Amino acid sequence: MEALNEQSRKLALQIIQNEVRSDRIALYNHSMNLDHTRKVCFVHNPKCMGTSLKGWLGLPVDNADHRFPTLMVNRLVWESYTTIAVVRHPVSRFVSSYHFHCKSDYAGGYLAKYPELKSWDMDTYFQNMTNLEPYALAPQWKYTTHLRSEQGPDFLIKMEEAELPLRRLAERLRIQAPLPGFNRSKGSKTQPPESLLCKLQDYYQRDFALFGY
Repeated sequence: MEALNEQSRKLALQIIQNEVRSDRIALYNHSMNLDHTRKVCFVHNPKCMGTSLKGWLGLPVDNADHRFPTLMVNRLVWESYTTIAVVRHPVSRFVSSYHFHCKSDYAGGYLAKYPELKSWDMDTYFQNMTNLEPYALAPQWKYTTHLRSEQGPDFLIKMEEAELPLRRLAERLRIQAPLPGFNRSKGSKTQPPESLLCKLQDYYQRDFALFGY
C-alpha cells in the first residue's frame, strides 16, 4: 500500500510539473488567497466558511480560488507562510454544496456550463461533479496536503470546532476584528438518501479517517 501511495504521489507531481513547464498554471504563487506582505496562505476549501474567513483575514472576497495547495503555491511559500485550511463533516459539506448550486439563486460558472444544473437531484449532482469537476466536491484531504512537502497546514480548523483555533490564529496574525460569522443558511436541508449516503461515505473515506468524522 505504501509503495502504491508513493507511486501515486510521484505521478501527481509529474503532472503538476508538466503543467507548470507548459505555462498551464498561469497563477502559480499568485492568488487572492495569498498575502505576501504578512506571509499568509489561505486554502479555500469550498463550503467551509471560506468567504467569511477571507474577509476576516483581509483577503479579497469578490471571487474564489479553490485550487489545491500544490497547484497554488510552491514548497517555499507553503512551508514559510502561515497556512490555514478548514474542513467540515463530509456529508454536511456535500449537502451544503448541493443546495447552494442546485436549490438557491446561484448563477455562477457551473450553471453556465451545465444549464440543467437546477434540475439535478443529489445523485446526479454527485455523479456529474465528481466525474467532471476537479474542485466542486473534491475530498478535503487534497486541500490540506502539499505534494512537495511533508508539512501540513499551520492551522487545520474543523468548521464545527472553529472558535478556539480562530482565536489562536487571531493572536498569531494580530487580528483585532471579531471572529467571523459563518455562512450557514438557516432551515433544514434535504439529506442524502441511504444509497447516496453509502457512496459519500466511500468517496470521502479518507476524510472521515484523517479528520475524525
